[in-house]
Amino acid sequence: MKLQLIGKGNLPLLTFILDGCSDDSILNIAALARRLSCSRSSLLDRIQNYGFESAVRYYYLNEPRQRKLKT
Repeated sequence: MKLQLIGKGNLPLLTFILDGCSDDSILNIAALARRLSCSRSSLLDRIQNYGFESAVRYYYLNEPRQRKLKT
């Protein structure tokens, strides 16, 4: 099974391949935080304050842009 987070214009933001184990029903927040290059606690805070989709969009699109501007 494949889990995809789809963005604007039906472009996939993130794709996870689920192997069918019993823990596939739980989204692994730690793996998602690693994939988004942020800490787990900051991702959970952002999800609590702004919602899941907004948090993923923020760390996937805005954070790399801000890091690129700093360098």
